[in-house]
Amino acid sequence: MSDKQFDLQFVIASGPSQVERAVFGFAAALAAAHSGSRVVIALTMHGAFWAADTSGREESVHGFPPIAEIIEMLQEAGAKVEACATCVDNFCPCPTGVDGLKQLGFGIERVGLGVIAMRMADIPTTLC
Repeated sequence: MSDKQFDLQFVIASGPSQVERAVFGFAAALAAAHSGSRVVIALTMHGAFWAADTSGREESVHGFPPIAEIIEMLQEAGAKVEACATCVDNFCPCPTGVDGLKQLGFGIERVGLGVIAMRMADIPTTLC
């Protein structure tokens, strides 16, 4: 299965205990998006933490805005942000909605890990 709608995929598996790694991934994705690349960011494992509306408001690295702001800038630059459904269930502090699913932040879509993995065969992927 080829998914050529994106030029680059950034997999963010780092959560709040490794803010520097997460910020690097988000910032690199933002630089690529502003350079004209079609970018998708996949939040997996502990990185699913960033899928909550309340996450990333305080976490930052000197010289960079908070992660929540970088995610907003990514979306404004046309990047797609996705979150592994299983990882969200296990690592995201999102509240649960009436449908029984955790409610993700604005514009973040739930996907299966298989979709993220299959893209790795077709497009350059950076793991952070």
